[in-house]
Amino acid sequence: MIGRKSFWVFGTLVVAIVFLTQYCSLPSTTETHTYLNHSDTAKYVGMTTCAQCHLDKAETFIHTGMGMSFDTASKEKSSANLHTNHVLYDSATDFYYYPHWQNDQLFVTEFRLVGSDTVYTRKERINYIIGSGQHTNSHLIQKGDYIVQAPFTWYAQDKKLDLPPGFENGANSRFSRVIDQECMSCHNGLPTMKLGSTKAFSYVPNGIDCERCHGPGSIHVANRLAGIEPKTDIDYSIVNPSKLTWERQIDVCQRCHLQGNNVLKDGKTFNDFKPGMVLSDIFEIYLPQYAGDDQLFNMANHSDRFQHSQCFMQSNKSGNKFTCITCHNPHVSVTTTAITKFNDACLSCHKTQVNYCTEKLSVRQIKQDNCVACHMPKSGTEDIPHVTVHDHKIGVYSDNGTKAKGPVIGLYSVNNKNPDTKTLIKAYLTYYEKFDALPVYQQKAETLLKEVNDYELRIHLYYQRQQWDKIIKLADGYEFANDITGHTCFRLGKAYAESNSVDYAVNWLELAVLKEPSEFAFKSELGSQLIKKRDYKTAETVLLEAMKQYDNYVPAYNNLGYLYIILGQYSKAKSTLLTSLKLDPDNVLGKENLVLLYSLLKDEKSEKVWLQSILKQNPKHDAALKRYSQLNGGQ
Repeated sequence: MIGRKSFWVFGTLVVAIVFLTQYCSLPSTTETHTYLNHSDTAKYVGMTTCAQCHLDKAETFIHTGMGMSFDTASKEKSSANLHTNHVLYDSATDFYYYPHWQNDQLFVTEFRLVGSDTVYTRKERINYIIGSGQHTNSHLIQKGDYIVQAPFTWYAQDKKLDLPPGFENGANSRFSRVIDQECMSCHNGLPTMKLGSTKAFSYVPNGIDCERCHGPGSIHVANRLAGIEPKTDIDYSIVNPSKLTWERQIDVCQRCHLQGNNVLKDGKTFNDFKPGMVLSDIFEIYLPQYAGDDQLFNMANHSDRFQHSQCFMQSNKSGNKFTCITCHNPHVSVTTTAITKFNDACLSCHKTQVNYCTEKLSVRQIKQDNCVACHMPKSGTEDIPHVTVHDHKIGVYSDNGTKAKGPVIGLYSVNNKNPDTKTLIKAYLTYYEKFDALPVYQQKAETLLKEVNDYELRIHLYYQRQQWDKIIKLADGYEFANDITGHTCFRLGKAYAESNSVDYAVNWLELAVLKEPSEFAFKSELGSQLIKKRDYKTAETVLLEAMKQYDNYVPAYNNLGYLYIILGQYSKAKSTLLTSLKLDPDNVLGKENLVLLYSLLKDEKSEKVWLQSILKQNPKHDAALKRYSQLNGGQ
């Protein structure tokens, strides 16, 4: 993989050969006001190619937060101080984490202690570091075609090792948080996915590059190499965000600088948006709406906060163009941008501080006449610990602290004031799943479902509530279209499985796997139901496929171990189940299967060991209590 700092060493001759071959299939006209690089024929060329002509921009961009957003794990990329004995303890799960370098490779060891004895260890190599290091470094692990987040983050401002956002307060998912296209496509250049998958990667780039803001560059490069120059002051072969309307400029930035619940339009993916497009044509971004006027102050809510500023609203109402790039030069790091650059943006409207700044002179001297320090104060965010950022809602702030928010009353779309009902229902259901399981979101979805006749959304709601009978009643009286999603098929299969209708469960789960073959969880559930159907050969094949795709998926190991018990292949069962417990020592189902295995082997001593382990984890486990009592003569 080519390093960022060496991209200018490649010759223009190579570029010319590659892109003159593409030029033959270019659109015949460049006189249109539609950007040519919005075409499906336009290809991404990479930062190395852009640097051939725009070296000055490239050399400074690689030092910005975007330019340093993602890279392979190396000491050069890492901002963490891991030379001292940094060990992180999660009291909620009783796991320790020890990240450390071995030569030039980064590893993390998860372990557990009983007294001073280490009773469990798991060691994983870190493949990628995500985050510029100005605020955080988080860490990713490659697992075949999948990438998972490791359970430790370096918080650069506080120089502190801690759990990643979303892993705190008993929610530590350890090594099972799979990164998807949505996450990767914001924190990195655009990835290439396996066909039909949102989680299996075929290519992962190394950092945000030029084309995230300018769009794919193949047509632009081919035009230049062919000597074709733009005939107007706008070059429609490539997007220059400064030439866009303010609405489309904002869309370029809020594609990533607006953290919320992103709801895709039907048939769209997170790679479909290109600069200059209307973002809401691809997906809508939803945030909680609170009683009162407060909005979320999240790490990446710059765009929403900015658009709630009076400066923004009044300026664009009067026809002026006040956008993100009024203050920010995307090619230059904010850490090297002078305060005067930001002040000048304020003074372009507010004339002079002498006439317009009413703050006491003593305060102005302390703040060094820095407009941002007073009107966009730094504070902690609601979603990321140990991080302070500037609030992009420009205003007059007091030192009285932030008033408490009122209760959540719903969601609103930041980039579409009039969302359609189905998209809004999706927003409520997915916000409940991904961010905050408040009943109000399900209640809102249920109310809106009365307005539309959408069976898949209704099934989604019933699935969340585990109302299996309602799903089955709905399915029994409805003929689903061929475009039913794989996730809906899975939910139907799960409902029939919970109702012990094995044949129907298998049918729906097979369809789910057919539609979304990269979803290893679907295959694991299908394997479980095939075991109930006594189709053991197919069950083994399906479960082994799931484990080949993602060899850390514990439920698949549990299901396969149980299958081997049924088949009397006790050695295979033991090996498979012990592997599941190496991956997750708190895996109760794996322990239950081992109890079953040792009871069949008449090995009461080993059976007691695993029963004790279950009861230590859950002293009220009824089946384990009963069996342990039997083994002890009813005591």
